Amino acid sequence: MIALILISTSAVAALTLAGSALLCLYPLLPSDLGGAPNLDRRARRLRIPVEPDDGIDGWHVPGTLRALVVIFHGYGRNHYRAWRYGSFLNQVGYHVLTVDFRSSRYLDRKPTTLGHFELPDAQATLDWVRREPEFAGFKIGVFGESLGGAVGLLLAEANPEVSAVVADGAFANARMAIEYSCERWAGLPRWPSAEILCSLSRAMTGRDPSAVDAVAAATRLQDRPVLFIHGLKDNRVSAEQVRRLWSAAGSKDPLWVLPEAGHNEGWVRQRNLYESRVVAFYHRHLLGLGEGLPAGEI
Repeated sequence: MIALILISTSAVAALTLAGSALLCLYPLLPSDLGGAPNLDRRARRLRIPVEPDDGIDGWHVPGTLRALVVIFHGYGRNHYRAWRYGSFLNQVGYHVLTVDFRSSRYLDRKPTTLGHFELPDAQATLDWVRREPEFAGFKIGVFGESLGGAVGLLLAEANPEVSAVVADGAFANARMAIEYSCERWAGLPRWPSAEILCSLSRAMTGRDPSAVDAVAAATRLQDRPVLFIHGLKDNRVSAEQVRRLWSAAGSKDPLWVLPEAGHNEGWVRQRNLYESRVVAFYHRHLLGLGEGLPAGEI
């Protein structure tokens, strides 16, 4: 009887973890505008090819300046989230382009891999921009939130034409993010929870979810400006991670730490200041206007 109970308990635990892994790979996708206007109707709908035989949906909102900001959404979100940032950037004249990662589409959806599928999507987006005559001679900025922030750093590292990056809530490396989220967000012990989830994810996707390292990319961005934003009450990505990224990028960039903000809550909690600082950063590094933001913690 005891053996039967133990076997049953183990089976339930295994099924629970497998279900958790599946939910992590295919999270729900709320249309999380947060009060921002939905710019879908104003946007030009795009189909951007991704090799070898796939594609992603994109949305381009034209602006008046010769500068483009590409926005990448975070984990468990889609392009609607980008309108929180795209709305105020477009209001001051920037062209805005955003996409749904293949891991955040509804049909033929890819699993979320913390970068393995998402980075090729981001690269395909930038390659599309390169081919468009409309953007010839434009300065290009990248804005990324959470997973999109890490992807933005990786994209910028591989593409020198990305002139400036804003990374809000980006993780330093995926393994740290998984362990921290298990403990602080899910209320599970880091070990063995993170290892089990990574093992199940590898088995389901053939990809190691913990292999993505944004710190390595940041070390090769010491010649380009990055604005790091992070909430101290973030229960998915620790403050230690953003400080590692900031240090790896040369400690020459502005680091904005919001004491009362959780994960990607800066825009919600201090909207006016958030918008003014992001605009000041892009104005300086994409247009050569204004003083920008000071280096170090602000």
